[in-house]
Amino acid sequence: MLGEVAEFDVFLSYRVQSDVKHAEILYDKLTSAGLKVWWDKKSLMPGVPWKQGFCDGMVKSLVFLPLLSREAINSSSVEKQNFSLLSRSSQCDNVLLEHRLALELMERGIIMNIYPVLIGDLVDDAHGGSYSDYFASGCHPQLTNAVIVESVEHALQDQLNRLCFGTPLLDEQTVPVVLDSILKNQGCLVDGPQESAFDSVMNDVILMVRQKRAADDVIQGKSFSKMVDEGALQYKRLRSTLEVKESDSITVVEPFTAATPRG
Repeated sequence: MLGEVAEFDVFLSYRVQSDVKHAEILYDKLTSAGLKVWWDKKSLMPGVPWKQGFCDGMVKSLVFLPLLSREAINSSSVEKQNFSLLSRSSQCDNVLLEHRLALELMERGIIMNIYPVLIGDLVDDAHGGSYSDYFASGCHPQLTNAVIVESVEHALQDQLNRLCFGTPLLDEQTVPVVLDSILKNQGCLVDGPQESAFDSVMNDVILMVRQKRAADDVIQGKSFSKMVDEGALQYKRLRSTLEVKESDSITVVEPFTAATPRG
């Protein structure tokens, strides 16, 4: 939450049907480096509704890490996994909802960074495999459907109300605007040999988180020092006040003079 230290360093956002293996790779790499990662497979509590669970996780996270691949947002075989085919009346797509919520939370200063991970197609997996260039190989959708998905906007408002955040700060956004806004943030292309394809992502995210945590530590250190200084100043003022009161309480006794007897 705003003003609080984030419980998680990273929130993994991905399409389960297409990128669960990629999410697992990043989870293992980042947690091995000491980062706290929100991944639904490990972090979603039993019995908690999915939308509520991932929204709560995002609010508690520092960095939003969306995994984008052909089958996640530009699938030719699964209509609901293709952003270019979404319409105003489409059912709520949780991946798009996560993107929409991340932009809203970043606007509010709750999420500090959005780091898109653009994953190319895995080619020749049987022989070690190599990832293609995400853009050059046509993984990114050509979005001409400037529509607002009403179910996503309604779900966003429901979660903001549940979190007591009220009305969205950002206006309702079309699918292209949401995706373009995500990609305006510095991210990383996953391409090349499979065994090292995610190394740049890991290194960038670890550095990003450590720099932010170090900055928070400095701020907290300054805050503590300021508290100590203010406490010392208040103590000195209290001492001065007590000393003044002690001097005021001293009674000056006048010399005794006998009364003159009445005649």
